[in-house]
Amino acid sequence: DINEKQVRSTLQQYQSDAEAGVDAWGKTSFRGVPQRTLDTEVFYAGTVTPVLHYCMGGITIDTEANVLSQNGTAIPGLHAVGEVSGGVHGNNRLGGNSLLECTVYGSIVGKKIPVKTRAKASSFGEVEEKSIARKRRDVTRIQLAEHSSKEDCWVAIEGIVYDLTDFAEEHPAGAESIHELGGQDGTEAFLAIHNIGIMDDFDDVVVGPLVD
Repeated sequence: DINEKQVRSTLQQYQSDAEAGVDAWGKTSFRGVPQRTLDTEVFYAGTVTPVLHYCMGGITIDTEANVLSQNGTAIPGLHAVGEVSGGVHGNNRLGGNSLLECTVYGSIVGKKIPVKTRAKASSFGEVEEKSIARKRRDVTRIQLAEHSSKEDCWVAIEGIVYDLTDFAEEHPAGAESIHELGGQDGTEAFLAIHNIGIMDDFDDVVVGPLVD
């Protein structure tokens, strides 16, 4: 419930402050001042809820995104990027710079951290089995559509069909975005975010070319 007397008093005070040009807290700009007769004024009510838009962080890092200890020395193997880090933007962040920060420092850290290689088969039988599985073949759209489940997920990108079943769970953005494209041509969705050059690292899961 709204206390009408309190609301009326607040609006009247706002009117008086607007006429004086300053309020008790030093505010000098007054917008949306209601007309003098409040009984005939039209008001719109809404719920205002505070949300977290951006966090300036607090972990101190250097120009190489190494996390610094209290004495200012880099902690080996520990990095921080994005909102968790502090001091990158000074006293305040310029609009749009948070994405730039993530891109720049993310790239710096990404180049320093070694990429885990896929495990290789240790026996002749396993190598032979994988070799057969990797033998490429033409894939029709009907055949592609048959591999649309989480347990068997093929996706066509730029005319090439990939078996992304195992990779889906490793996908940084989550498995769901890949599963949604299972059994389909995902070129448009892929190129909207990624560069086609990324797929050069996926030769081992190529099924074959997509044919009509």
